[in-house]
Parts: sequence; structure tokens; C-alpha cells
Amino acid sequence: MPTPGGYALVHDRTIVAERRTCRFSWVLVDSGNNINILYRDTMTQLGIEATHLQPTRMLFHDIVSGLSCSPVDRIRLDVLLGTNDHFRRGPIWFEVVDLSSPYHVLLGRPALAKFMAVPHYAYLKMKLPGPKGLITVVGDYKKSLECAKAGSKMAESLVVTEERRQSTGS
Repeated sequence: MPTPGGYALVHDRTIVAERRTCRFSWVLVDSGNNINILYRDTMTQLGIEATHLQPTRMLFHDIVSGLSCSPVDRIRLDVLLGTNDHFRRGPIWFEVVDLSSPYHVLLGRPALAKFMAVPHYAYLKMKLPGPKGLITVVGDYKKSLECAKAGSKMAESLVVTEERRQSTGS
């Protein structure tokens, strides 16, 4: 790893919905975030319809610097952490947002607290108690780099679009 501590913790994760169970490869663990986010594209991949969502009053800021966002609604889904023979499964509340992102899901402090998980960003690992002892979830710094590049391009295009909108007075 060229720059220890310089990468986001990105790993594969299985999310369980009523109709489908999917393994997503770009799941971001962000202990600095006070919400769990499910992006609308991911919701569609899971076969979740808007009728399954519950109302929310959440508002959050600075996903893109200076911009605010309101989630569409929220949903409770099961998340699996670990391997096929040693894992934990638990329900997590996600705020569903209608934003583009290179990530499929963002797991914030509420998910980490639910699983009693401790991320270590220098080693791109997360540890949590499991039924057979300690579970170690390992991130991938190459995926982290890919996500960072894709996220930078998206953020840049959103900022440019917002600046154009403000300059034209729309």
C-alpha cells in the first residue's frame, strides 16, 4: 500500500432485501458520517420499490461541499459482515438518497455501533465480534483509489453544474 491511512475503507458487502440479496463491491465505511446511505441505483438493484420506504425528516450537508441534500425516504435492510462460514447479520436503517455516487452503500457510525465494529484506516481493516470469535473485514486499496477518482469526477461535475446554475440565475 503506497500511502497507509490515505485511502477510504472500501470492501464487498452483502445486503439483503425482501426480493433480492446482492453482494456489492463498492461499500464505503465512513466513521465520520452519522448516517447510513443507500443510493437510489442500489435500491433499484435490490428490487426495492418506493412503496417499501418509510418517511424521514433527515437533512444532511456537505456530501458535496456547500450543498445540502434531503433523503428520499428510509428503509431497514439486513447487512452481512464476515465470510460464508463466520458472519454477523443485522438490520440497519439507511437513508435513501437520489444522488450519483461511485459507492453502492455508505456505512456510517450507526452501522458501526450496531455491529460494534472498529475500522482501522491505515490497514484498511475492520474488526467486529462474531459468533465464533473475531471477524476481520479487509478493504481493497485499489478499489479505494478507483472510487476516489470516480467520486472526484462526480463532485467536480456537480460543483460546475451548481456554479453555472447560480451564474445564470436559474
